[in-house]
Amino acid sequence: MSLLLVAFISTIGILAGRVIFKKWFNHLTLYCAIIGGLVFLYELKLLPYPDLSALSWFFIISAALSFILGNLTIVSAKNLFFRAQSTYQESDLQIPILADGGQALKYSILFFSFIGLFVAIHRWLVLISKFGSIAAVLLNAGLVYRLNVHGEIKEFIPILPSFIYIAVFLSGIYSAYKGRFSFLSIFPIICILLKELTYFGRGEILFSLSEFLITFFLFRHLLTNYSAKSFKFSKINAIIVVTILFALVISAASFIRVTRGAPENYVGASRELRQLEKNMIISPSVYLYLSSDVGVFSKYLELEKETTNFGQNTFRIIYYFLSKFKIVVEPSFFQKGYYVPMWTNTGTYIRELHADFGFAGVFLGSYLLGLLITWLWFKFYQGGSILILMFLVYLYLIIAFSFQMMVTRLNQWFFSQLMIILFLPLLARMARSRKVINS
Repeated sequence: MSLLLVAFISTIGILAGRVIFKKWFNHLTLYCAIIGGLVFLYELKLLPYPDLSALSWFFIISAALSFILGNLTIVSAKNLFFRAQSTYQESDLQIPILADGGQALKYSILFFSFIGLFVAIHRWLVLISKFGSIAAVLLNAGLVYRLNVHGEIKEFIPILPSFIYIAVFLSGIYSAYKGRFSFLSIFPIICILLKELTYFGRGEILFSLSEFLITFFLFRHLLTNYSAKSFKFSKINAIIVVTILFALVISAASFIRVTRGAPENYVGASRELRQLEKNMIISPSVYLYLSSDVGVFSKYLELEKETTNFGQNTFRIIYYFLSKFKIVVEPSFFQKGYYVPMWTNTGTYIRELHADFGFAGVFLGSYLLGLLITWLWFKFYQGGSILILMFLVYLYLIIAFSFQMMVTRLNQWFFSQLMIILFLPLLARMARSRKVINS
């Protein structure tokens, strides 16, 4: 399949999402941009990637069509049986956690961010006590990464690191509500950056940044639907803070890559890619990270060497808990790797649907994802429930990570949702109490 055809089909999907959902930021547009971008980058062949197999093309296209069909099922049902409101009156939408003007929300962000900061500092102290100094930790970045991979550096309290994602979620809401980015917008992510530097990994950086941006854009869309309230956002403020945020994230990711000693001189790399070997932002290893997963999926299908229990990847957390009671063996956190021809181990969310549920899982899983996320989209914009927003955000995270893996593999995907569910009623009560006190 030519690059031109991949680009054309992806663009059609992106534009279709804009037409159907009336906004540029929506799940159909995001899916087409991510999966289309992944295939496009792979097909550029800046590294000596093998051609994708016919079976892998079949699954990639089928998963996309199933996801689109799930979207269209809800859209068609809505158009046939429901008359949705096109605008919202300000009095129609009550958001309990904002009853006091966002004060309880602000203090909650600070509280959970400081928990995240404590986790980061504690991990640094553990590493310093093990290696002797910060410099020694950095010099042994590769070893630290391997120790983390094998779980040999224990958390102070295992579930504690997931608390920071409550702050990330709430900061997205707070930033959209206040109409500007502030220190609270980036403070939780800074805490995660500090913690990730002790893992020398990049997964949680991407997770937190995606969670913040998805929450912000979805909630901002809700505010713009008010007919009685004009939502304005400072463009200068947005440019400055977003620049700072991305500079921090890119710097941290580049620093991790350099300290871990990721190779940049891949055999067979194109001349254009070799020219980027010393680039701190776009380098051969970054190109590999953003493009290789579809090749891994193709290799996985070709070799057929994996044996996976039912739902082992998608619902890994269930196997994790069962393993604590010796009922099952705990699945490896990391997937099996393949050479494409460089070694890499993530192979898109389609690989894990196929490994968990077989052929039918690819179609049904993608269809249900499209169905559920579209239903929640309309449900959220009809009622403004923050709980529904949370579920919507975490389904969006599946799409955000779809180029790499099924993000439900990560324990924090489940733990942080559970903690948000438990905390939201308390936050609403605090906001109402502050409103009564201040009135």
